[in-house]
Amino acid sequence: MIARSPVLQAFAIVLISVVIGIGVNVIRTDSIPILARELETVESLDQVANTVTTPQIRSIDLEQAKFLFDKGIVFVDAREVEEFDKGHIRGAYPYANFMELTFKLDSLQGKDAPLITYCDGNECGSSEDLAYDLQSAGFTNIFVLYGGWSEWLKAGYPVEKQ
Repeated sequence: MIARSPVLQAFAIVLISVVIGIGVNVIRTDSIPILARELETVESLDQVANTVTTPQIRSIDLEQAKFLFDKGIVFVDAREVEEFDKGHIRGAYPYANFMELTFKLDSLQGKDAPLITYCDGNECGSSEDLAYDLQSAGFTNIFVLYGGWSEWLKAGYPVEKQ
């Protein structure tokens, strides 16, 4: 006899839903990974200069970020606006309103031009989250600067305050 307890029924529904969801994900050609993959790391500055044919998000180090900064590549600060106002990489755009940001970036350089997202510290995931959001909005050549603001500031590279 099947127990008709609401708790058991809810558990059964959740269990069946999870099994179906995992099964569908396994057979899809564009399945979602169960665990997040590490970003590909740019090994040389030659890789940075290459144009990409498929959307990519790659991590870069401080030296590579400075190289791109000197070439005029756009930086986007993924931190809160209050933090951005206290100080940011010179010329960086704040992440205050996503729709406004994507419109501005698309108008400025198009969706295939390289851009760099950053936040503050190696443990900050906001820059990577923003990179994935920008990729979903159609941007194809995105770099994530790990270490971000703290490393940039420590290196004495160009900064500005609002």
